[in-house]
Amino acid sequence: MSDLNQPVMADFVFGGIESDEQRLLQTERLARAGIRHFHAITPLDPMPGQTVRLTVQVGPDTAIDRLTAYVTLDGTLPDGAQGRAENGLAVSLAPVVTRWEPVIWDYVTVWGGEIPGQPEGTLVHYTIEGWRTYGPPLSAWSSEQNIDRTVQPRTLYGYHVDSYAPPQWAREAVVYQVFVDRFSGVENRWLEPGEMEHFAGGTLRGVIEHLDHIVALGATAIWLSPVFVTESYHGYDTSDYYNVDPRFGTNADLLVLFEAAHARGLRVILDFVANHTSVEFAPFVDALNHAESEYRRWFSFDPVYKHGYRAFFDVATMPQLDADHPAVRSFLNGAAQHWLEAGADGLRLDYAAGPSHAFWSSFRAACRQVKPDCWLFGEVTHAGEKLRTYTGRLDGCLDFSFCRAVRMLCAQPTPQLTLSQFATQTQASRTFFGDDFLLPAFIDNHDMNRFLWAAGNDKQRLRLALGLLFTLGGSPCLYYGTEVGLGQPRAKGPWREESRHPMLWGAAQDKALLAYTRQLVAARRSHVALTGGDLASHLLDDARGLWLFERRAGADRVLVAVNIGAEAQEIELPAGAYADMQGIAVTGKVVAPSLSVTLLSGAGA
Repeated sequence: MSDLNQPVMADFVFGGIESDEQRLLQTERLARAGIRHFHAITPLDPMPGQTVRLTVQVGPDTAIDRLTAYVTLDGTLPDGAQGRAENGLAVSLAPVVTRWEPVIWDYVTVWGGEIPGQPEGTLVHYTIEGWRTYGPPLSAWSSEQNIDRTVQPRTLYGYHVDSYAPPQWAREAVVYQVFVDRFSGVENRWLEPGEMEHFAGGTLRGVIEHLDHIVALGATAIWLSPVFVTESYHGYDTSDYYNVDPRFGTNADLLVLFEAAHARGLRVILDFVANHTSVEFAPFVDALNHAESEYRRWFSFDPVYKHGYRAFFDVATMPQLDADHPAVRSFLNGAAQHWLEAGADGLRLDYAAGPSHAFWSSFRAACRQVKPDCWLFGEVTHAGEKLRTYTGRLDGCLDFSFCRAVRMLCAQPTPQLTLSQFATQTQASRTFFGDDFLLPAFIDNHDMNRFLWAAGNDKQRLRLALGLLFTLGGSPCLYYGTEVGLGQPRAKGPWREESRHPMLWGAAQDKALLAYTRQLVAARRSHVALTGGDLASHLLDDARGLWLFERRAGADRVLVAVNIGAEAQEIELPAGAYADMQGIAVTGKVVAPSLSVTLLSGAGA
C-alpha cells in the first residue's frame, strides 16, 4: 500500500464550483439578464387552498410591458402566447418594484402575480412569457441556468398541492453510504490507477454478508450506489432501470437485501438517476439511429450541443433526458414506484439540479402514492435561496455547505474558517431552512477526496469532523470506510475515483476509530436534542480556538466542547450534572484534548 503520511494536499469538495469567485460573479451577472423566476413562489410549499404569489425579475436587456404566466392545473404542459392561454389560465403579472443592482451597474424590475389556491392533489404547471404591445414584436421566456450552464429557452415551472412532510424516520436517520463495487470482493489494498475505472467485484451479496458491520455501527439506513444495468462500475449511467446489473447480482439479490436489511432494522435507500442515462439505454439508441423515432423527444438533439445532443456536463456517454416530456416523466415515475413497491424505503436523487422543479413535484407525488413514508433527497450543490426552492419538491437535499465548512475548519493545520464563522453559518442554516427541509450532512463522499486524505492522515482531525457531523449536522451520512480509517493513496484523479478504493476489513480496520464512531452514533440516536434540539453557545473564543455549545430538546441536554487549538485546554461547564460518552460523571470543568470533541450528556437542567 502507498504511504499515507503525505503532506497535506489541496482539498476538493464537489460543489465547490458554486463558490468559485470568478464563476460566481459571472453567474450573478447572468442571473440579472433576461427574465428570471428563480422558482420564487410564496409559500414555497403550498397547502390546499392557499393562493400562490409569483415573483419574477426582468433585466435591463429585456424591454417589455407585459408579463404573463400560462398555468395548467391538470398536469399537462401549458401553451399560450401574447397573453392568451390555449389551455388552462393566463395570469397577468405587474411591476412591483425597481431595484438597483451594483453587480451589473443597472436596474432590474421585479414583477408579481397570483395563482389561485387549488385543492389537494393538484399538479400546477406554468411557463412565463414577457412581451410587449408596441413594435417591433418581442417575446421572451423565463429560463433558468443549471450548474453545468445548460439553459432551456423556456423553463417549465411547477408545484404539487399537498400536505406531505418528510418522514419521521428520515429526521432520525443515521445513513451509511455503500459504494457497491468497492464494498466487497477486493479488500485491504489500493487499486492501481489502471484499475480505478473498472469493476472490482463488489456485489449485492457482498453487501448482505456485511450488514452486521453496519448494524453494529448503529446506522439505521444504508444508501446504495446505483445497481441497475450500467456501462460503468459506478452505475451513474443507467441503461435499464428495471434490472440489476449482472456484475452486481440479480433482481432477486436486491429483494433479498431489502428483506435482510429490514429484518435488522435497516432502511434501504437506492441511488436513482433521473437526469441522464447511458448511451446504451434502448430509447437513446433508437433515437440516435432513427431521426423519426418517437424517442427523439425524450432527449434534446440539436447541432448547438457538442455531441449533437444535450449531455450531462458534455459527457458524450451520458445523454440528458428531457424529464418534462410526458412520456419520459411517466417512465421515470414508474421506475421509481416499481422499486419503492419492491422494498426500497427511499431514493437519493443524483444531480437533482438537472430536471425541473415541475418534474420533481410530479415525481414526489408519484412516489408518495405507493410509499407514503418514502424519503426523497437530492444531490444539489447549490446553497441558500436556490437550494431552499426545492422545499415541497423534495424532502430535502444533501448539505454540501456543511461539508465544505467542516473541511475548511478541520482538515488543514491552519483552519480556513474561524469558529465564529462556522458557528454563525451553522445556526443561520438551521434558521434559514427550518424544520421541513431536511439537509442530510456528510464530511466526504464518492465525488471528493476522502476527509482523511485532505487532513494528511491526521485521525484526530477526522475525529473532530465526525464529532461535528454527529452533533450539528442533519441526518448524518457516513461514507463507507470512514469509520475504520479508510483513506486514499493518491490525490483526486480526473474523475474523482481516488475516494473509491476497496473497504478495509478485519485486522486492517482502525478499531479505536471504529469504537469512537460507534459512540457518536449511539449518542446521536439516544438524544433527541441532537436530531431536533435548539442550538445555543456558552463559549465562543476564536483566540483560544474553543467553542462550547448546547443542544437541547425539553429536558434532554447535550453539551459539546470543541477545541481546535494546538494544546489541550480546560473548559468550564455550566451548572448541572453530566456524564461523558462512557457514562463517567463530569462536573465543574472538562479538559478538551487538542483537535477533539468531548460530548457531555445532561442528566437534568
